[in-house]
Order: sequence, then C-alpha cells, then structure tokens
Amino acid sequence: MSKVVLKKCEEYSLDLIKNKINESLSLLGGIDSLIKKDAKVFIKCNCVGPFDKSLGITTHPIFLQAVIQLVKTRTNNITIGDNPATRDLTYTLKKNGIYDIIMEEGLEIVNNKTLLTIQNHHAKIYNEFEVSKEMIDVDVLINLPKLKTHSLAYMTVAEKNFFGLIYGLNKAGWHVRASNPLEFGEAINDLYGAILENLDGKNIINICDGILGLEGEGPSSGGKSKFANAIITSLDAVSLDRIACEVIHLDSSKCFITNIANERGYGCGEIEKIELLGDSLKDFDVSFIPPKDSLSNLGLRVLKIKPLRNILLEHPKINHDKCIKCGECAKICPPKTMVIEPKKYPHLTNHKCIRCWCCAEVCPQNAIEKSKRPLLGKIFF
Repeated sequence: MSKVVLKKCEEYSLDLIKNKINESLSLLGGIDSLIKKDAKVFIKCNCVGPFDKSLGITTHPIFLQAVIQLVKTRTNNITIGDNPATRDLTYTLKKNGIYDIIMEEGLEIVNNKTLLTIQNHHAKIYNEFEVSKEMIDVDVLINLPKLKTHSLAYMTVAEKNFFGLIYGLNKAGWHVRASNPLEFGEAINDLYGAILENLDGKNIINICDGILGLEGEGPSSGGKSKFANAIITSLDAVSLDRIACEVIHLDSSKCFITNIANERGYGCGEIEKIELLGDSLKDFDVSFIPPKDSLSNLGLRVLKIKPLRNILLEHPKINHDKCIKCGECAKICPPKTMVIEPKKYPHLTNHKCIRCWCCAEVCPQNAIEKSKRPLLGKIFF
C-alpha cells in the first residue's frame, strides 16, 4: 500500500515544523535512508508568482527553511527554485520571502534556463517534454506544493506542482496544445510519467505545506487563504493528493488529474488502498470552497468539443476597479486572445478563449473574475 503521513500543525514555527516533517519522514523510512550522504538535492517550491507569504499562494519561507535544515543533516549540495510563468525568479522569491531564507542558509539559486528533454515511453498523448535540467538532474527531488483549489484543475497539490518543471512561458504553450481540461490532465500525467521514468531508482519526496492553503478560485490571487493546519508527506504524489482532497473535504470525483494518474498506475488514488500514518482525518474539521461551477467528469468530456465552450462556459472578465493595466494577463495568454494597449485595460476576444485561466493565475490584483455562466450552460450542466 502507498503510505501518506498526515500531521496537524497550526502555526509557522520553525522548530515545530521541523519536528513534524522529521517525524513524517521517519514513518516513511527515515531521512537517512531517503537522502544519501552528500546527495544532490533540488527543492522545488511553489512560487507561481510574486505573492506575499500571508496569502497562502506560495510555499511559506519558514516551511522551506525547516526542510532545508533537515536536508542539511545529510547534504549541503542543495539547490532551490521554481519556474514562475511571467516574472524573474529572483524577483519572485524576494516577494515571496523565500529569497532571504535561501541567502540565510547559504544556498544557490539557479535560473533554470538550461533545458533537458525527458521522455515518457508509455505516454497517452505527449511523449516528450523540455524541463529545467537543474530540477531533474539530481539524486533526490523534493517537491513542496501548497494545498490549493484550482479554477482549471479543481485542486492543485503535489502532482500538479510538477508542471513547474516546464520553464517560464513555455507552460502557456502546453495550455494551447492541451486546450481542454481533460486533455490538460492527460498532459500533466504524461509529464509526471516522464519524471518518474527519468528519476527511476531515485527518491521523490513530496511534502505539502497545507498549514495555510487557498480555497475558491485558486491557485493565485483569485482564491482566499484558509488554514487547513496540515502537513502531508508521501513518496507518492498521487496518494498525497487523494488524502489532501479528504482533508479539505473536496469532491474526489472532480480531481481528474489524480483520477487519471490512478488509472495509469502512476500512484494510488483509491482511499481504501492508502495507508494513512500520523494523525487521523477526523482531526481535521475544515472544508475548502471549491472553484465556482466546477464540472463533473461528464461535463469535462463535453468540453472536448471546442465550439461548445463559448455557449456553455463562463469566460474571464476584467474588473476595472482592480486592474492596474500591468499586462501580465496578456503576456501569458496561451492563444494570445487577451490583448492590451498602452494605458488601456486588457481586452478579451471571448470566442477565442480556451478557458485555461492562466490570466487569472498571474494577475497580481485579482482583477480577473469569472463571468456568469450562460443560461444554456446552467441548464446543461
């Protein structure tokens, strides 16, 4: 059975978090067995954009520091980073509060621009991916996701966080190639399969910062921060995500990325086949609000027919009271249908929009909202 360790943790206290994570790793075999002496380690944070730690959007700096100090008991060969979509990595880390921790711990930040092609020889759709070499050319990959809802993917935790191995704006291209939610879920799993294949025989350690998470229209400024008081640890990203869904009382049938991974055998997404260690799910009395108008698997299948999206689905809507005309939404828009002219508000051509919600993900002001769902969509879904 896959093992997941669940620990209750109600504050960002360095010593407390270190103890909780160390206890979790002990239940998975111990840090000495998971990280060999002097191993090369990459710590992959969730730094989707330059958002303050108090918002629950990015890996909390104290959480990261706890992981760093534990890893340092085994090796100093540690690199830390992520691939923000539109902003410079160092700028983003400074805004997150992570940069100061990395400097304090005397570690290295790399630009991640050197790319490596990895393959999934059993892919369903996409068998090759260009990823940041520094993140994959390691002995141990430590994945630090946040516990968040997601407007496109319903929930984003451990497996979805690996999408950050794709460099910068290259991620936008994948939204064009896999332009409906289910196909995007297949693409994420093709990528995850390629990562598992490339790191075969090496350890991937997933440690979710779910102390402060995000509900509603995540994974960025559209969501609202909420305490779940959870640290979730596993060597199986799929099992971790399944337990995360239970912790915050979401509908597991709508976690399509996890369900696809379970069907492919990339991990265990069946609750009865997961060995839960540490604290009990009964210790967590918290429910996260899911994304508005999230769809069932049937609804997702219908959306493979592109013309139906415009008559059934809501679209991004610019709130002029919040918009600062920064142009981040237009910069990332995969089909280039969100445009902006100097000193003017962004403009969206609705019928060309693929509803990936990348624009909302990078907006620093939560100025991109969902329109009302068309009447036909309300009736159909």
